[in-house]
Amino acid sequence: MTQGHRLFDRAANLRISSMAALLALAILAVFVVPFTIAPTSVLAKIAQDVLLSLVLISGVVAVSDYRAHLIPIAIVAGIAIVVRSAGWFLSPGLATALRDETALVALGLLAAAIGIKVFGAGTATFDRILGAITLYILIGVVWSEAYQLISIYDSGAYLGVSHGNIPADRSTWIYLSFVTLTTVGYGDITPVAHAARSLAIVEALIGQLYPAIILARLVSLQVAGDDPRERKRS
Repeated sequence: MTQGHRLFDRAANLRISSMAALLALAILAVFVVPFTIAPTSVLAKIAQDVLLSLVLISGVVAVSDYRAHLIPIAIVAGIAIVVRSAGWFLSPGLATALRDETALVALGLLAAAIGIKVFGAGTATFDRILGAITLYILIGVVWSEAYQLISIYDSGAYLGVSHGNIPADRSTWIYLSFVTLTTVGYGDITPVAHAARSLAIVEALIGQLYPAIILARLVSLQVAGDDPRERKRS
């Protein structure tokens, strides 16, 4: 095996490991930390900042083979990490808005890059399957950030949050996002502002369409990979 092949294999293994790490970190940040640590505690804030930084760093490495997207994602991810760190020294209201806005942009760009990786040409590799799962979770996270931003600028955007007994913490927005994405819709939190309703409609549509589209895409890639004519072309 030549030196070039060894470097290529190492880069591929690094990307797969980074995608697996990204998925694990996303699961930890979305489904574990917000619901196991008191949301208003300093520990929760530290855990959220550290996990978001690690998610962005591992995500940048995972999409490093798409060089056209790597630089803008890396720049925005770096800005988001710096803003999260600076948020400790800003007023709570300003810090929350800035943290959410930069996180929304960075995670949105990362999700777009992973989407290109998942739906692009190639074969149905393990890396691509991990990316498909990660992308689904990132969609929920991006929408949770958007829901929280709307609540910052419009305190009456949701029934059951501003006027109910549910605390408007990180877990609230993750909960709202994923019950909307999975189209469960318990009805305990209801968007009433136009922007919130529009976001909920789009997320519910994505939740309906994404599993069917991604399954069809992975099957088509597998069939193409098994076709001798496609292998010969590649």
